[in-house]
This record gives sequence, C-alpha cells and structure tokens, in this order.
Amino acid sequence: MFNKIVLICVELSVLSVGSRVNTFTHFYLRRSPCESRRTEKKKEKKTHQNVVPLRRAKLRKDVEVLRHIFGVQRFDMGIICVDNRRIQRINHVYRKKNQPTDVLSFPFYEDLRPGKIPCVLQREEYNLGDIFLGVEYVMQQCKETSQDLHEALTVVTAHGICHLLGYRHETEEEWNEMQQKESYILSEFNRLTGSHLEPLTKRSTQDMRP
Repeated sequence: MFNKIVLICVELSVLSVGSRVNTFTHFYLRRSPCESRRTEKKKEKKTHQNVVPLRRAKLRKDVEVLRHIFGVQRFDMGIICVDNRRIQRINHVYRKKNQPTDVLSFPFYEDLRPGKIPCVLQREEYNLGDIFLGVEYVMQQCKETSQDLHEALTVVTAHGICHLLGYRHETEEEWNEMQQKESYILSEFNRLTGSHLEPLTKRSTQDMRP
C-alpha cells in the first residue's frame, strides 16, 4: 500500500543519540523538484558547525501522528532534511529569496482547495508531495529561543503539510484560515502526545510567505 514517509537527510551531519556523527548522502527521491532523479553520493566534510542532534525515529513518529490527524495516512510524502546552504539554494530558485528558511513545501496536487483531501484514481497518485526542512536553520532559531529542536521540527512539518493540502498565507484571510488549521492540528497533537506546541503562523505573523 502507498502510505510511506520518505525521510532523507541531504548534506547534513546528524548526531544521533548514543552514536557517532553520521553524514548522510543523496538517496533516490521521486518527484523531487530540484534534485537529479539518479542516486548520487556526495561527501560532506564534518564540522561542528553543521552537526545537528536529529533523532530521526522521533521525527518519523511525530510525522506519523500528524498524518493521522490530517487524515492523510494513506498518502506518501517526502521529508527531506537539509542544511542552510541547500535550503537557501532551493528558496532562491523557487521563491526568489536568497536566504535560508525553515520549511519549503512542493505539493503533488498544486490546485487543491485548502484542506481538501485529493481524490485519487490510481495508486501512484497517493502522494502529497515533498517537504524540505531547513534543520540547520531551525536549530539556530531554537538556540536563540531555547526551544526544543524536535518540537520545532514538528511545528514546521505541520506547517509544511498544510501547504501540501492547499493552504496558503499570501493574504490576511488565507493566513487566518491556515492559522486556524494549524491550531487545530497541533491542539490534537498536544492532546495525543502531551506536548505543548503552538502554530508556526502564530509565532511568525510578520513573514507572509507562500
């Protein structure tokens, strides 16, 4: 059944709890908007600056909870963790903003009405798209605000899934609609997990970005 999460770390040194630093390489990712579809391996020099204490199992578990709350557990999605250099490049190419950011979404269904679950006719269409997480950027923000990295990643992932489901925030009306959706999703997540997360839109209303 088509219901997988593809979790990939690209050019990012990840410090797993209880293990040494591992540098992850490219993996094959279908429908990636900016990478070659061929499997390629690139070595990244390990430095203290780009080491991120990412617990992939926790992130995957949290994304599974989010998919259940959104009602899209039957759909595939790609979660691609990248560093500042990579997220800045993607942001520059697709949004004309030459700076790193926390999350970028590339929906498989580009004309969805906000919140509408895609009507699928064929098995290969059980795909929502890809979410690029600027993990290094998020980690830097967490250091400034003393927020837990994995809580922040859950929040930005929820924001990214909203974009995959047609939500935008280019106008105040769209912003309010998306904020209400995120508030509901995260309140359900908090109820199920005992967390205390707040929507990304609530914390960054000055950033009206598509």
